[in-house]
Amino acid sequence: MQEELISKKQLLRAAQISYGTLYRWKRLNLIPECWFIHKATATGQETFFPKDKVIARIARIKELKRELTVEQMRELFSANVKSFRIPFQDFCNLELVSKLAITAFSSVYPEKKMLDFDDVFGMYVVDHLMKLSGIYLEDAKQVLRLLCKYLSVEASKEYQLLLLRKLGVPMTVLVKGEEDILLEDNTEVIACANLEEFEEALKDQLIA
Repeated sequence: MQEELISKKQLLRAAQISYGTLYRWKRLNLIPECWFIHKATATGQETFFPKDKVIARIARIKELKRELTVEQMRELFSANVKSFRIPFQDFCNLELVSKLAITAFSSVYPEKKMLDFDDVFGMYVVDHLMKLSGIYLEDAKQVLRLLCKYLSVEASKEYQLLLLRKLGVPMTVLVKGEEDILLEDNTEVIACANLEEFEEALKDQLIA
């Protein structure tokens, strides 16, 4: 299906921004240059944009600029967010994860005032595990400890994260790729997360 386009004039009206603002955000790499599509029309050459993408991006810029600096937004909108940094309180203000996920992280790392991408990733994972699988706060803290310890020395996220429980005792493990894992009797899988899928979902959430 061909992507629906919107003209520059229509975009400026719909997004309620000026010509100068649009091109300033382009210069700052907040809006990708490849989204500026030049096409011949009956009245000459006009500029068009992928409608859904550009309207969503402009809405996100308007939302984020109240909380983040231009440099922080550029990090978010770049293809690589590994050097992303954000003050802890600014991240809380984004309301990207629940207060319970933030509480879990604060309990494990009470002195951390500046977050990197992997810190945010850890909270994002446990937030979804708590919502989808109903894991408890102590389980979330255990997941955070393992994730942060692992991600501090290994960049790859080609793992499945499993939260197990045997006779009431929780245990968190990372399994490479899609490999099978055999469990002891009386061991149940409480929650499971594909780290690669969660990383892509977080990036999409950050730059949507």
